[in-house]
Amino acid sequence: MKSAFIIAGLTLKEAVRRKTFLGSLLMGVMILGISLLLVVIHYNMRHAVTIGKMNEMQYAIRYPQARSFVTQLCLFSIKSLGALFAVLMAGGAISSEIERGVLSVILPKPMTRWQILLGKWIGLNVILIGSVLLWTTLVWASLFLQVKIDLTKILFAGPIIAIAPVVICTLALSLSTMTQRLAGSTIALTLCAFSWFDGIFNALGSAFDVHSLNVLADVAGMVVPQGYIAWWVEHTTQEVIIPSRGQGWASSQFVQEWGANHLHFQHLDAIYVVVYIFAAFIVGAFFFQKRDVG
Repeated sequence: MKSAFIIAGLTLKEAVRRKTFLGSLLMGVMILGISLLLVVIHYNMRHAVTIGKMNEMQYAIRYPQARSFVTQLCLFSIKSLGALFAVLMAGGAISSEIERGVLSVILPKPMTRWQILLGKWIGLNVILIGSVLLWTTLVWASLFLQVKIDLTKILFAGPIIAIAPVVICTLALSLSTMTQRLAGSTIALTLCAFSWFDGIFNALGSAFDVHSLNVLADVAGMVVPQGYIAWWVEHTTQEVIIPSRGQGWASSQFVQEWGANHLHFQHLDAIYVVVYIFAAFIVGAFFFQKRDVG
């Protein structure tokens, strides 16, 4: 394990050299800018009240709706940028070092390949989790200063949102042990994009009674289990976000529902996410062991 932590430290140093943390900060500034849209909305609403286009009762109803919408947009941005950041960082973490000949120098030393992979995984996820928590804190602080109400649930959602980049990082890192950087990143992005469509497949299947689309939604939700994490975030933030009418493009909850109906266990989706991360890592370790790095 000591070797794994050495590799993790080297991964963090490499991130500093490549100005990865600056990229994370810039993403945070962009998300912060999205939260400040509420300032513009508030100004326009108060101006509308002043000139008589809106009364105080209408303002009292619509402003919380605007705050809810901006909060959802911020959380969605954190999830989306976290996923993209994970792919960009992990997509070539192993393959690029093989191509540059770095691993051929490291491997003769007394450390195994799985330790190198584990060290990379730890280092990358420290950056990803730290970034998501920073972005979430910025959103919470911005919105709290604007609306002056208890938005602690947004902070609670941060660690949950951070699970998604960990899942995607593990997938992309595993793919980087099998393919070149571009191919691994492309496959990871494609799988993530496909899983994002589970809500659309689910909605279309239910609206037009097409069972095959509902099945496709279930499959998409399992390929990369981002939808289950989105449900956890929604449950955590339901006190500060006004729910929209209907389910919209709600992700499939197949694993959770199957566990509840067949095993009488309500949290099979959480078990699935943990097993998914573990399995993806094991697959990556297996292919890394077989790959020629000379």
